[in-house]
Amino acid sequence: MTNNTDLKNWLFNWTFKTRRNYLATHNIHKYPAVFIPELVEKIINTFSEQGETVVDIFAGSGTTLVESFLLDRKSIGIELNPLACLISKTKFTYISDEDLKDIVTTLKESFFCSDTKKIQFDNINYWFHDETIQSISDFLNSIKIFNNENIRNLILVSFSEIVRKISYCNHGGFKMHRDTKKVGRGYNKEVFFNELLPVLQTNINAVSNYSNKIKNKKNLPIIINSDSTIFQKDIGKNKADLIITSPPYGDSSTTVAYGQFSRLSSQILGLETLSGTPIAQLDNDLLGGKTSHIDTLSYKTCSITLQNIIELFNLRMQAATEKKESKKHRDRLKDIISFYDSLYNCMKNASLYLKDEKFFVLVTSSRVVHSVKLHTDLIIAEFGATLGFKLKNIYYRDIHNKRMPSKVSATNIKGETAPTMTEESIIVLQKTGTKLNK
Repeated sequence: MTNNTDLKNWLFNWTFKTRRNYLATHNIHKYPAVFIPELVEKIINTFSEQGETVVDIFAGSGTTLVESFLLDRKSIGIELNPLACLISKTKFTYISDEDLKDIVTTLKESFFCSDTKKIQFDNINYWFHDETIQSISDFLNSIKIFNNENIRNLILVSFSEIVRKISYCNHGGFKMHRDTKKVGRGYNKEVFFNELLPVLQTNINAVSNYSNKIKNKKNLPIIINSDSTIFQKDIGKNKADLIITSPPYGDSSTTVAYGQFSRLSSQILGLETLSGTPIAQLDNDLLGGKTSHIDTLSYKTCSITLQNIIELFNLRMQAATEKKESKKHRDRLKDIISFYDSLYNCMKNASLYLKDEKFFVLVTSSRVVHSVKLHTDLIIAEFGATLGFKLKNIYYRDIHNKRMPSKVSATNIKGETAPTMTEESIIVLQKTGTKLNK
């Protein structure tokens, strides 16, 4: 299926306005900006064969891993967010109907008999009513009755789906905003369980359906909780037949706040970051999160597109009449440079994982910062040229089915917003081994 002919016909159905009937376990747990499975399925079928190895260097909540498994590919994912790793593992793990059948009854009996000490973490009372904290504590204690780790994970992920709803957090978006209308509302055991039950039952049904489809399959997907800027020895060099991924869009504090979205669940479940920083600061560990080392005036890049953006922001800084305005441009430029610098390192590692002549497909979008469009697709193509990749094509699709905020803060200034991204780029690179000078 992989040849050098023009793939124009390949482009015609990339918006996927009509969803396929079977969604496997993809609907388990809301997560920001997830891949739609139809897109992943089509890319995998186009650029790989059964039995080959697919890698996703930004695995998120596991769409690529589940689709690869269903399509009889081996798969490995790298993901920094520990909650996303838990969700991903829950989605692709086989659980027999025998193990699934008594979950609700057993959990209910254990939960309503549980009476334990309240859990604690920083600012827990700011986000939860005291009665809700007790219900959560009893719930966490009650699942100890299950010896099967996969069952416990399924229950915990189902619980995580309702955490923002039963908190004081405005659960309509991804960021951490306290909803004053919810303050004072508690969830006793009965109300708590009534919120959890339909979510848990839906997820049990999804896992049952999925498990019956994959019970005879081998090569369960692997999820690595790690940083894609670090070379993963568990993958190794020249092992991947296809790399497919959707990188973060950029500054997670203003665009898609993966860390903020995961914060309450991660704190309750006791999940930890790789860096050892508090889980509440996870966004600082993501691409573009560290900016203190960036010198905006001296930084050089192999991407002409990115270099032009840097020079434009530097000119704006010099032209600014107030220090505050100059600092605003400098801070945003640091975010931009930090993100793309980290993305380059991730792509460098991807070039090592991938076999020669195989394909690296990235699905991304170009955000707008201070009225400047950051052409991420072109920057990626230019990065690729220095890493031994040939650009085969860039396809564009309208975004219809992605969980994204309708507006984002493009400036990080309160009250200033810009429309979110409405178009995605599908960048197809092929590893040739011939590198341009960086």
